[in-house]
Amino acid sequence: MENNLQVNIFCIQKSDEFKTWSEKYSKFISKYATLKEINVFNKKIALAQNLNAIEAKKSYEEAFMPYKKGYCIALDERGKELTSIEFAKLIQDKNELSFFIGGAYGLREEFNQSLDFRLSLSKLTLAHQFVKTLLLEQIYRAFCINNNHPYHK
Repeated sequence: MENNLQVNIFCIQKSDEFKTWSEKYSKFISKYATLKEINVFNKKIALAQNLNAIEAKKSYEEAFMPYKKGYCIALDERGKELTSIEFAKLIQDKNELSFFIGGAYGLREEFNQSLDFRLSLSKLTLAHQFVKTLLLEQIYRAFCINNNHPYHK
């Protein structure tokens, strides 16, 4: 059952302007799974982002590598777009989900390809703080779909 599910969200962010919304959906998700949100932003990433996109992406990957476990999903604008029902099916019956949200420069193609799935929430480029909040809402919606909860109509 999904109550044994571990959901991990790894992101690179300095602050969370959408904290109130993120906390709201995190609380809802906790009814269905154990949720860990881990911000891996560090000094090395800050320095790399000031150099160039290539160094920034490498620093993101180095920060994320220790956390690659379970069914791993990259959030990527070039990934596959799913309906909420398709997303619910994708995450159904998994024991552990790990979502990776890149920083300002996104993620290296090689890192994305090393994961199990690449998910696009939109073809638009979105702020990573917003992506995290949107992802939390969709995870909650997926749990509601999979458990016949009326949140998803």
